[in-house]
Amino acid sequence: MFYQLRAAREKDGEMIEAFLKQAGTNHAGVNRSKTRFIILEDSAKQIAACLGMENFSKGKGLLRSLVISDKLSQSHIVTLFQSMEVLCEKHEIKTVYLIANQHSSVDFLQVMGFTQADSVPEELYDSDHFRESLQTEGSILMKKTSA
Repeated sequence: MFYQLRAAREKDGEMIEAFLKQAGTNHAGVNRSKTRFIILEDSAKQIAACLGMENFSKGKGLLRSLVISDKLSQSHIVTLFQSMEVLCEKHEIKTVYLIANQHSSVDFLQVMGFTQADSVPEELYDSDHFRESLQTEGSILMKKTSA
């Protein structure tokens, strides 16, 4: 199957929200102006994967709403993360945070360059998604800082 990777446009908001709802994941704030998404579409223009990023002050961002169709491989996930790195660079985001809520994903995230965060930047609490995700049992805050 053919997949197309692209930055989401404003008109994709409802489609992304529906995709996240169908996956049973947090979709709060999807249409906020400071949230950007990378989406992977199949040949029928249906979302097969997405990864969002909320932009905060002082070069900080929060990765959110990673949802992957069961049709995709780990290489597709790597591609999403690499594309998000490019988007972060474009928007001058130097430190990216995320909340891992499954311990099985921690090893993968470490391979992608993330480490467990020692502290929580105060501005992340402005995100509904962050506050809700942090309440998940076993959640781990991770970060990655670019040079």
